[in-house]
Amino acid sequence: MRRHVPGKDVAVGVVTRTGSAVTVTLSGFADEPVFVGRRELALAPAGLPAQPYHAAADLEIDVAAGMIGQVERGAEKAGAAGLRVVADGLPAGTAILGVAVVVKAVSLPRSIPDVLRSHAWMHAAEGMLYREAVLAAARRHGWAAHAVDMSLLPAAERAVTELGRVAGRPWRKMEKDAARAAITLLPQSASRP
Repeated sequence: MRRHVPGKDVAVGVVTRTGSAVTVTLSGFADEPVFVGRRELALAPAGLPAQPYHAAADLEIDVAAGMIGQVERGAEKAGAAGLRVVADGLPAGTAILGVAVVVKAVSLPRSIPDVLRSHAWMHAAEGMLYREAVLAAARRHGWAAHAVDMSLLPAAERAVTELGRVAGRPWRKMEKDAARAAITLLPQSASRP
């Protein structure tokens, strides 16, 4: 296994929202992360609804399932293209340690008709759709894909504040959480293996 090279190896943290995502790329160590870059990714496929479960509410179930499937595939394809842009913007020889996507624990019904019975479940299903699309996109590139539960993100307040100072605006909760997710993939410190 290749040894971690600070400044050359990076971790990508991702926070999704309906139809898009924010990435924050870091290098260094968990206790001393270094800001590398940030990017917004469009995930909603052109010509399809960004909220497919909402759009499916008035459709026949077969048509609804087909449309939701198209959005899933399109979001994964868009996620793969967006992550490729992130990777292509890195210096030559940089290795991506992994992609950490912030997730929320949710319990959803298994069937589309059951999800469509609840407005809250539609929102939850759409959130899950975009998170899963980015995880699948990372795997498509051969990178380790990690789902990091929001409740398990490290506080890392001092590091996140410093990262935001270096990154500049915008440095919203989304960017902060994406940075915290990336930190979970960095080695702990230079002194600990």
